[in-house]
Amino acid sequence: MRLPLLLIAYLLAEIAAFAWVGERVGVLGTVALVVLSTVVGLWLVQRQGLDALRKVAGATPGEAPVVAWDGLCLATAGVLFAVPGFLSDLAGVALLVPPVRRALLGQAQRLSGTRFTVHATGGGRTTGGGGYGAPARPSTVIDGDFVDVTKPDQGPTLPNE
Repeated sequence: MRLPLLLIAYLLAEIAAFAWVGERVGVLGTVALVVLSTVVGLWLVQRQGLDALRKVAGATPGEAPVVAWDGLCLATAGVLFAVPGFLSDLAGVALLVPPVRRALLGQAQRLSGTRFTVHATGGGRTTGGGGYGAPARPSTVIDGDFVDVTKPDQGPTLPNE
């Protein structure tokens, strides 16, 4: 029941923001500001997103949750910039600021009651249970090969009834 009420409240606030800006700069100015904020916001997200991809490539497993969180925040900012509106643009701008993202990460960890950890597969390193930033320890990797021992002309058989 809360989600529909929050959505209605957000939409009313967004309409009020459009009316307030429209009163100050006129209809064409409001439309121009919405288009400009969308274009600039998406450009900023693209630019920071490329930086985040570079960080992912060099991230250790202990840093991976923070890098993943940054990526999630940047994707959310991109969606917020794509939605026409001034309040959504302000939220998108907030998600572009690294200290805001770190504060939201800490809040998400407090609300969930857990620390984010990464378990490496395929020969990487894994965090040692303490969450992100904990000292990493080597993981055990077993490499192996297999050989198919079925004969090519022998297909699957059904049990006799």
